[in-house]
Amino acid sequence: MRWAFAPVAGKGSCGFWTETGKRSQPRQDEGMRARRSFLATAAALQLCLGACDTSGLPQRYRDVEVPAGRIASLEARARGRELFLEHCALCHGERADGRGRRRSWSVPPADFTDRAWRERIDPRRVYYVVREGVRGTPMPAWKVLADDEVWDLVAYVLSVADQGS
Repeated sequence: MRWAFAPVAGKGSCGFWTETGKRSQPRQDEGMRARRSFLATAAALQLCLGACDTSGLPQRYRDVEVPAGRIASLEARARGRELFLEHCALCHGERADGRGRRRSWSVPPADFTDRAWRERIDPRRVYYVVREGVRGTPMPAWKVLADDEVWDLVAYVLSVADQGS
């Protein structure tokens, strides 16, 4: 009996072993990985498309004034890092690279060190995601944080790709 690996198209996607010449269905755990991969791709696409402009945000978030001075402030970034380590690092990792202890969720956490992510994101979008969470993902709403704390967190998260970590 000969076995061959039958890959499913796509980087990081699952495949399954099959006896040569016979069709085989993927096992349920492989199907779950494919489903997770699909959900992660769909969520990332939704975030990317929505991040290019603020039109997908609720009106109150489109109108929110971005405190540019605070976002550029080294002090705000330092406070934001402390908040990040307390509230976000479990999923997003201490380096904000998406490699936290809970990175194996069905939708992986964002990698804030990715410069491509930084180029397509907007401070209002980050503020919105922190405030409201992301439906259909493990990203919770952080309504317990004060507005100043959220902006400090936004300042840190937006600075990570520029710092290199």
